[in-house]
Amino acid sequence: MKFKTKIGTVFGVTFILFCVMTISLVVFAFILFSWLLAVVALAFTLFIVLFFIPALRNTYYQVTDDNLAIITGRNEIIIPYDKIIGISCGVKSMLMQPALSFIRIEIKYKTPQGNTDFVHISPANESEFVNLLEGRV
Repeated sequence: MKFKTKIGTVFGVTFILFCVMTISLVVFAFILFSWLLAVVALAFTLFIVLFFIPALRNTYYQVTDDNLAIITGRNEIIIPYDKIIGISCGVKSMLMQPALSFIRIEIKYKTPQGNTDFVHISPANESEFVNLLEGRV
């Protein structure tokens, strides 16, 4: 079953403010300095926006028969159910993780090397996701 990510208020507002500020930078650079600086600022803005748009559109979590797949943009994390150690709900974190919300689910698991690692995710339908995942772990 596929679960889309929840886009939290903090992430959404931050992203919108970033876009407004960088567009303002482009305008002021053009007015005050030169068109060359404005082009550089615009290129930077487009790079950042185009970097985040795939993450916004392509972040989802898939519960399959054998494992949990966490897909964000071009990155993919596959966690077999037998490697999951624990699931914690309501974790508040601003770490760079495949979660677009401030309140997240933390999944602790064993890596193939035997180390303990964790990943934060934020599915839109949190309770259904946790119930389905706990039923398979």
